[in-house]
Amino acid sequence: MKNNNLKPKCLCVKGKNIMVVDDHQYALLVWGQLFQQSKKSSVLVSIDYHPDTNPSFWLYAYQKAMAINPDKEAALVDRFQKKILSMLDPLNLKTIEDAMGKLRNDEHIYTAMELGYIKDYHMINCMEKHQYPRGHHYLVSENHFGSLDDHMFEDSVFSMKNLSQDNLILDIDLDYFSSLKSFDLDLNRNTVFSQLVNRAKLITIARSESYFNYLKKEDCTIKECEEELIYLLEDVLKKRSPE
Repeated sequence: MKNNNLKPKCLCVKGKNIMVVDDHQYALLVWGQLFQQSKKSSVLVSIDYHPDTNPSFWLYAYQKAMAINPDKEAALVDRFQKKILSMLDPLNLKTIEDAMGKLRNDEHIYTAMELGYIKDYHMINCMEKHQYPRGHHYLVSENHFGSLDDHMFEDSVFSMKNLSQDNLILDIDLDYFSSLKSFDLDLNRNTVFSQLVNRAKLITIARSESYFNYLKKEDCTIKECEEELIYLLEDVLKKRSPE
């Protein structure tokens, strides 16, 4: 059976690549392509309902460790994770593709850090404000769930000033949006979202259909949500708001 995630939908608007994958972990391959082309690590800004920053290959390693020896679970998990990572070549995407079956949809960001595809991340999400040694988490309050307006960014304490001048990847999971009203933005203003879109070297979108269907608050389809987001991105890029 062919894996459609290995051939993401690719759109190009005003010279900006927008890549759409079904399952979020497959964005890792797209980020890897950018790394190969630019020879530079990027900074990631991800907007998602979930934080998606679990350790690389953790669930696979944990399940394997528990099946072998629960009493040595921690040591075995670490060993199995390191073994998988040692087999990955950041410049050879085939090695990444071969390991994708072991990677969960909340483990790709740290894997990208391990591979050098990204050097830092800013995770805007609705669940957790983690305090990790690497990366930055911004918690969206419930009254701003699904919002892309400046009030959401301000409330979560995210600011464009937090970003370095490195290559920027904007990553968006459709499960963040519970309503199509999320896409009603005033593009006559230079919003934070407009700045992110214009600054981004690459935009990745994860459809995450099962999570989207579980979290949505109105009778809309994943196709409608995807289309509305892409329309919004196109409007922003065609307007080219100044930074």
